[in-house]
This record gives sequence, structure tokens and C-alpha cells, in this order.
Amino acid sequence: MDVSRRILLSAATLVAGAIPAAAAKRGLEPNSRVDQSKALQKILDEAMDRGGSVILPPGRYIVSGLTINRPVMLAGTPGQTVLAGGKDRAILSIESAEDVVLSGIGFEGGGDNQVEANGAALHIDTCSFQKSPGSGISMDTCSGRITGNRFGHIAQTALFSNNSKGLEISGNHVHDIGNNGIQVWTSDNREDGSIVTNNRVERVAATAGGTGQNGNGINIYRAGNVLVANNRITDCAFSAIRNNSGWNCQIIGNSVSRMGEVAIYVEFAFQGAVVSSNLIEDVSMGISITNFDVEGRLAVCSNNIVRNAKGGGSLPDRTACGIHAEADTTVTGNVVENAWEVGISLGWGRYGRNLSATGNIIRACGKGLTVSLNPATGPALVANNMISGSTIAAIMGMDHDEAVTGDLGLAGADVPARLTLNGNLVT
Repeated sequence: MDVSRRILLSAATLVAGAIPAAAAKRGLEPNSRVDQSKALQKILDEAMDRGGSVILPPGRYIVSGLTINRPVMLAGTPGQTVLAGGKDRAILSIESAEDVVLSGIGFEGGGDNQVEANGAALHIDTCSFQKSPGSGISMDTCSGRITGNRFGHIAQTALFSNNSKGLEISGNHVHDIGNNGIQVWTSDNREDGSIVTNNRVERVAATAGGTGQNGNGINIYRAGNVLVANNRITDCAFSAIRNNSGWNCQIIGNSVSRMGEVAIYVEFAFQGAVVSSNLIEDVSMGISITNFDVEGRLAVCSNNIVRNAKGGGSLPDRTACGIHAEADTTVTGNVVENAWEVGISLGWGRYGRNLSATGNIIRACGKGLTVSLNPATGPALVANNMISGSTIAAIMGMDHDEAVTGDLGLAGADVPARLTLNGNLVT
């Protein structure tokens, strides 16, 4: 049954269509400057006892420390029903409760988190989380759906999920955030299975500093089997999507513009990643699949478009590279244009194994394609790529940032034994 029908048919404590006078009979006073926490908690307790719902009339309610621990719906009029909290604690805490629905409620202010949930099954839709000195929603060991909400002007993280048990985060608008937009974490490497799709994330800063812990649109940490797809992400201090040690994650079909560092980062102890069909423009670096030094490995990077990788940004020494990969990775079917230093980079120093770059178009880059030829690296295949307009070299062997060959794209070039070149078209 959908949310609107549940509102109409539930045994509501405050029924749909209630006016402020009806709310006042239950001890609530919309737009009062008096704290309404006790009155609203009493109404919530009665609704939980009866298995009903609470439908709040439009107005602003000063509350904090509300608790839900059983199934209930708390609903209001989107944009007009606001729960405003103080700075000492969360506005609402949800503890070990199944079938909790929040719909059409605005949350403003609050403590470290506006809404906290632990061990709950949630459906949060059409809500607004604004002007938090901490975070919007913080969840641990939760399941359910967080859909169609707005998060704005939040000092820490818009939405933080730890150890989720099948969570959908979709259709939300996240903007003007202090440190991270959406975070999906687990306490250790385990299957998480969250789906993060169709969100709009924009203007995420890194006010707490660091070298990548903050400033990300969507951040995956340790969580396995997460799908990040079809999101629009712009203007982040660091990365649009950062997967740190998450296993078997898919990053597909996202649109990314104006990142201060690596647009899509797959790093540290990840194993198994698909980065496909993303469109990336105006960034410091496009895609990095890295950290073979800590067993980060095994990926497909395919069918992405990367344009205008300019370097610099939040890390001034960051190479202006379109796509970088280190171990057990195929880079295929991508288009890279105007990466100022390197279009596609395979390996880094001794960190390179089982790498292939096939069927890519690389245009107007400094070096079209580079391959690490450090003595400790494994084999690499570079085949059937079209490389056009390189200003330094089409294909070059490297050891870290030092060239160890001339342009291997030239006819008659002496190709090292560990490198296979075949069918590349250089113009």
C-alpha cells in the first residue's frame, strides 16, 4: 500500500486534514516558541500502541529527543511541517523498529544528527533536512528506502549509513554540504548491497580537511556489492564517487562535472570493481583504479567519456590524467579527450600487473598512453587504440614519472618484451 493511502486509512492520532486547533487539543501548538517535545512524544507513543499514524498539520514545532521504537508513520505537509531542534541532541531517534515511515516532514537544526536510526526498517520520503550543525540522517544496521528527500546546508554529512542490510538511496537532492554527501560504510569488509541511484549531489566541501576523507559526493568504505548508478554529481572538493576498499562495487552511468581531485576513485584494498558508462568533465583527474600496494585489484573500466582532466585542484601535484589503472584491470572502449598530461596510464612504478588497454580513443592529450616498465611490473597489452593529437608522445614507457622509452607509437620503435603493442592507430 502506498504512503498516501496509508495516511488516509490509518488509525491516525491526528487525522488527515487536521487543523491547528485539533492539534492544540492534543497539546501541540504549531508555530509556538514553547518546546513541544513532551506533547508530540505522547502522541507518538499512543500511535505506536495502536499501530496508527501521526499526521502533523502545517507549522513549525520546536522538539528534540523524540523516540520511535515500534511501527508508526509520522507525516506532514511537505515544505510546511517542520520539526526544529536544539543543538544538544537529535530531533528524532529510531531504535530497533520495523516499518517506520517518515513522510513530508522538514527537519531543521538539531544536534550531531537530525535523525538517528539503529536496527530499523525505514521508509523516509519527501522529507527535508536543512541547516544542521552536524549530519542529516545517520543510520546503523538499517534497511529500507530513503527516497525523494532534500538535504541542504548541512555541516557534516547529508546521509550516513553504516552496516546497512539492503538499503535503497534514490532520487534525493543533496547540496551545500560541509564534508560528504552520501556515505555507505561497513565496520569491516562485508556485503552491504546498498543501491545508490538517481540522486543529485552538488557543492560538497571539505571543511574538516584531509586528503580524501572529506569532500566527496558519494563515499563507499569497505562495503561490498554496492551499486552507484545514474547520479548527477557536481562541484565537490575531492571526488564525485570514492570507493575505498569496497568489494564488488559497480559505478555505472553517472554524470560528473567539476571535481577538485579524482572524479571516480577506486582505491586501497578493493577487489572487483566495474566503472562503466560514466561521463566525466572538467576535473583534476578522471578515473583512478589504484593501490595494488595494498592488494587493490581486479576491475573493468569501460565505455566512459573523460574530458578536460586539468590536474592541480585540491592536490597541486596530482597528474592531469584521464584514466589510471594498476592491477588485473582491463581499460576498454573509453574516450579520453584533453587530459593535459596523460590520457590513459597503466601501472605506477613497480605496481603493474595484467593490464590491458584496448579499443580506446585518446585525443589531444600530452602523452596518449603510458605503461609502467619498472623491472618489477607484469605484462601489459595495448591494442587497437586510436591515439590522435598527442603533444609529447602517443605511447611511452615510464617508471613512476620518468620516461624510460621514446615514443613507442612511432613506426619501428623498439618495444620492450613485457609490453605487447598491436593494431594501434596513431595520427
